Amino acid sequence: MGLYLIMKNLFLFMLFSASIFCKAQTISLDELSQCENKPDCPDYIYLKDVNNRLDKFVGIWKGTYTDGRTYEFNFTKKQNDYTFGKYWDLLKGRLLVKNSNNQELVNTLNFSDENVRFSGFIFDKNLKKYQMHYSGNAACNDKGFVYLSFPDSDNVNQMKLVFMQDMDIVSKCPDGYKTVIPDSKEIILTNQ
Repeated sequence: MGLYLIMKNLFLFMLFSASIFCKAQTISLDELSQCENKPDCPDYIYLKDVNNRLDKFVGIWKGTYTDGRTYEFNFTKKQNDYTFGKYWDLLKGRLLVKNSNNQELVNTLNFSDENVRFSGFIFDKNLKKYQMHYSGNAACNDKGFVYLSFPDSDNVNQMKLVFMQDMDIVSKCPDGYKTVIPDSKEIILTNQ
């Protein structure tokens, strides 16, 4: 009977320890946004959208840039996506871009999740802007970060998108090349 109680207590202790260990492995998008720098961030295996902050970005968004290019972005939320050696709740983005003559410039609407070149990352410290990584034509440095936010927090049907191009040196790009998403310019999008 004594060995049974010892084994039972040992099992309960291991179960309790495992539950604490598993809980410490999951942090929220909110928690990560508050990290000043890497040493301050808790170690985690799963970055979870516990407050459903990503949900307001999900859907089809359309807008027009000043040069006449039209944009359609389709954002989907993926849970438990394995990226960078960890599991994340994040947004995946697909886009359709047409010039002012209605000719398709880019269409990734049918890309699989594995092949999409537009993927979510983190929120800013104020939880107002969501950062995504975009990689279009990497040879022309058409890659960098996209920031999504709502100019009016009471209106989640209108979103602002800003692309910030990486500062890499480009050697293979043809003269006059324009990034698919204008660099450092905002595009206002409407939820469809």
